[in-house]
Amino acid sequence: MLYKEYQPSALLSPYIETYWTSNSPGNGEFHKVLPDGCVDIIFQFNKTKNIFYAEICGTMTTFLNMNFLESIQIFGIRFRPIGITFFTRVPVEEFTDKNVELALVDTLFDKSFYEILPEKRSVEDMIKHVDNYLINNLPYLYSSEKQIIHAVDLIYLTKGQLSLTTLAADVCLCQRHFERKFKSAIGISPKMFAKISRFKHALWCLKNYSHKDLLTIAIECGYYDHSHLIKDFKSLSGHGPTNLLQ
Repeated sequence: MLYKEYQPSALLSPYIETYWTSNSPGNGEFHKVLPDGCVDIIFQFNKTKNIFYAEICGTMTTFLNMNFLESIQIFGIRFRPIGITFFTRVPVEEFTDKNVELALVDTLFDKSFYEILPEKRSVEDMIKHVDNYLINNLPYLYSSEKQIIHAVDLIYLTKGQLSLTTLAADVCLCQRHFERKFKSAIGISPKMFAKISRFKHALWCLKNYSHKDLLTIAIECGYYDHSHLIKDFKSLSGHGPTNLLQ
């Protein structure tokens, strides 16, 4: 699959991480999608057969193997963690590990948002339309949990290595209340979100510091030893570190 990312308008950067496209030749080849702690809205097009889908892809807790038997074009909006909550009041945990038809969810995205997309002739035209729509809706955004936004920032800053007790105390919430609010806004528990953040950082280190051995990277990324790193890699990606990088 040919995958490419595009930056949204700077006005949308607090909410949107990236726009992305993917084109499948329809040969049935498997493509592995790894969990990243984010929620996406995905549009699938097959203009030859007049097929169009718009759906919310919730926060993932493990990998997903995708394959398409027909040629299809995909345009995606990847929200920053908690970013989707500015556009819907539906608890994000309702989407976790699910794909839900966008039209069935109460959001700020009406039919004019997604039904026009198949008429656009290029990715640039799609991006312009989505940018304009979202910017025009900025005055109508729902309020979001500032404490959870701060917690997400802390998890990212520490690469998932901050204890949950310290995290809850830092945002001035008891741990039980913090975990409930976090899961509602992000779709997964803070423990799982930290696990995914640690995994992403470890994967980046393995790709960029190939001269370091696995134990060194494991310790630097907050794992007790390399066996714990391997365990997380297998649960989140289906493969150990060596096989995933091949």
